[in-house]
Amino acid sequence: MKISIIGLGRFGESLGEVLTKDGHFVNGTTRTENKINLLKIKNLNPSLLTYPNSPSFNLDNDITILNIPPFDQQLEWFQSWKWSEHSKIIFISSTSVYPSPNSPSAEIIKNEEEWIKSTFSAFSILRFGGLYSDSFHPGRYLSGKHNLPGRLWPVNLVHLKDAVGFTKAVINQGLYSKTFQVICDEHPTREKYYTDYCLKEGLPIPHFDPGDFSTKQAVPNEEASTIYKFTPL
Repeated sequence: MKISIIGLGRFGESLGEVLTKDGHFVNGTTRTENKINLLKIKNLNPSLLTYPNSPSFNLDNDITILNIPPFDQQLEWFQSWKWSEHSKIIFISSTSVYPSPNSPSAEIIKNEEEWIKSTFSAFSILRFGGLYSDSFHPGRYLSGKHNLPGRLWPVNLVHLKDAVGFTKAVINQGLYSKTFQVICDEHPTREKYYTDYCLKEGLPIPHFDPGDFSTKQAVPNEEASTIYKFTPL
């Protein structure tokens, strides 16, 4: 198949490598000119894309994966592109639409999801939890910090290899007209998970505000977990 990945960042690049090895033709975009040569070496056929320009290649392909973090005017930007009515769309969304329904980025994502549903006949919306891997982890950012909020909030994370693996499953199984919460099955509290992580890695532990008793609900992933086995935290 011919697959376009709009946004060859950490996830998009990893997905593109897997799809290329599977024999698909992959092209994609990056906003970082210095990455072009590296992406070419990986046979990802990259081109530069920055707001307010449109993709330089034709979007009339088998699948387009839309993977750009939200910003103001983004929806209007997407709407201005010359989309094909034949292309299947996989929209990389975020579980942030749940815990922060009134945040500006959550509103942008929700509006984009609605646009995807109303515009394309074949779509899949993948709401990713926070991405992590062995080489990058949010626990390293939180290490040693003080007075952190949300000690009792559940973590909603997904390993990079699972984000790639689940997206590949959607493509291979043709899972469209669906919305999935793509996250690990486990939801320990932020305080426990990040403290345990830092202790394991020999890093200074984070310190959460002991007076913060606020809570949030864990994001369910029942449908996604029937399709794919996620890496335990």
